[in-house]
Amino acid sequence: MSATPSSPPLVPTTKLLTQDFFPGDHSSAHGCPHLKPFKKNAEILANYQVLARYSLHYKHRHALGILPPKDRKRSRPEDNVSISKPTPQLPTPTCLTCETCIGRIHACLHCVYVGCWKNEHAQNHSQETGHTFSMEVSRCGLYCNLCKDFVYDRDFEGIHNGELIRNSEIISMVQEPGQKRPRYVRWHAGTKEAAAIKAGTKLKSCQGLRGLRNMGSTCFMNVILQCFIHNPLLRGYFLSDQHSSKRCEVKTDCMGCEMDQLFTQFYSGVKVPYGPCSFLHTMWMSSSDLAGYAQQDAHEFFISALNQIHAKSPSAKLHQCNCVIHKTFAGVLQSDVTCLNCANVTSAFDPILDISLDLRPTRRSKSGLNKVRGMNDEKNDGPNSLADCLDRYTHPEKLGTNEYNCGKCGKTGQEATKQLSMKVIPPVLSFQLKRFEHSMGASKIETKIKFPAQLDMTQYTTSARKHRKSKLAAQQKLNGVSNSENTLPSASSLNASMEPIPTYVYNLFAVINHQGKMDTGHYTAFAKNRGEWFSLDDHKVSLATQKEVLDSKAYMLFYVKQTLDYDFVNASKD
Repeated sequence: MSATPSSPPLVPTTKLLTQDFFPGDHSSAHGCPHLKPFKKNAEILANYQVLARYSLHYKHRHALGILPPKDRKRSRPEDNVSISKPTPQLPTPTCLTCETCIGRIHACLHCVYVGCWKNEHAQNHSQETGHTFSMEVSRCGLYCNLCKDFVYDRDFEGIHNGELIRNSEIISMVQEPGQKRPRYVRWHAGTKEAAAIKAGTKLKSCQGLRGLRNMGSTCFMNVILQCFIHNPLLRGYFLSDQHSSKRCEVKTDCMGCEMDQLFTQFYSGVKVPYGPCSFLHTMWMSSSDLAGYAQQDAHEFFISALNQIHAKSPSAKLHQCNCVIHKTFAGVLQSDVTCLNCANVTSAFDPILDISLDLRPTRRSKSGLNKVRGMNDEKNDGPNSLADCLDRYTHPEKLGTNEYNCGKCGKTGQEATKQLSMKVIPPVLSFQLKRFEHSMGASKIETKIKFPAQLDMTQYTTSARKHRKSKLAAQQKLNGVSNSENTLPSASSLNASMEPIPTYVYNLFAVINHQGKMDTGHYTAFAKNRGEWFSLDDHKVSLATQKEVLDSKAYMLFYVKQTLDYDFVNASKD
């Protein structure tokens, strides 16, 4: 663990966030009035940082390789296996009075006592010693024993967020030792900056929520536009004037200008439904296939809109494009073809803007199924889930004898396997679930596909699989297991111990649904705005629940990265 990022220093008491944002008398700045005298010497802040770091390390102990003794499998001398260096271990948070580790465990911020809440040992300690503050270990919540409640404070929240970032960096380095990512540096507003922000900022409620008029079977366009509007990266780009229709040099049919006008309309404060006539006309002029009032496929419109926005972007290039579309949606898919005779691997790379997944299950062993982590839904795995669709998409498939010629062993018609993985995952993942079939006549697959609100893509990345494969090979060599048949390890053995890497965790922000038959159906959408889900049915906008979203029969899914990476190449040019 010597390569872990250095510990960030505590915020000096003269530079606390509360003092920056509330200069002068800030007696009412704290969420709790009892905090002020304790924060002067910063000792309570230092204790909170130590406990928060311990809590996060314990929560992610499997990913960090820091396990308590009961979770660690020890090698027996009779196994003739060399005992590796012991890994640092963390004690389980346990009440010092009754030795229970179940329930809410509180750690005192004034001394070294740890007590449980259920048996009131934490409360009794506070009353006997007069200690005011404690931290709930599992969630790092700050509890005031005088207020008899959990309290919020900017400085404690800042320390907790700093430890979250540090912990994420350590996990990324442990899981992907070859990856190099720029360090994240926190920015704190000074007194002048805070005053300027407060003076120049006005909070407007409910902006970004607006219905769209159906102008004649244009529901396919409306749902895509709603997903664009609620895309955090597109919203940040266009609302920060990165593309201004007033300064644009493209005179006509510029889709970037249409997007700028669209965001202007949605954030103007007007609540009546908006008719995107100009956007529709520009798409007709740019893509003749979409012209007319016939019902179109939402996914085809999505891809066409992305291509048109990219084509009219000033920074558009054929390779390594830096436009907003490629910054947001572009990824790289790696295809590895392995010769089963000599184990030679040939790799090819293909750029993608979205991922289309088949819904029809294939015949193969259940033991080879990978599982995606739906962190808020324990029933996301199975034959009708996004997990299973991704498993089939990235599962090794055997090529025919006439489909591959090995360049190393020189054999033609050699048996080989082909496997897909994500070389580069984009900030926004867009999935299309192939519900429409045209092979045996036009038909629609009505199967419900379960999908999670939080998606871990770790096991589908090239770097993570390569790292796990090398660890598995090292373990097989240590155990004296040879791979003489040149066969690939099974997916289950390869991904059995894979822990989520924070930079590969995604949050759902939009869903598109299709109701009815193939040619006469109707598109609706769900989108997340300020932490709440909304149902978007053309001009109708109504509040929805997450359960309604996850229970819907999705056609397209949109996920955004929970932790965004720096755009380091372009940041260094600025």
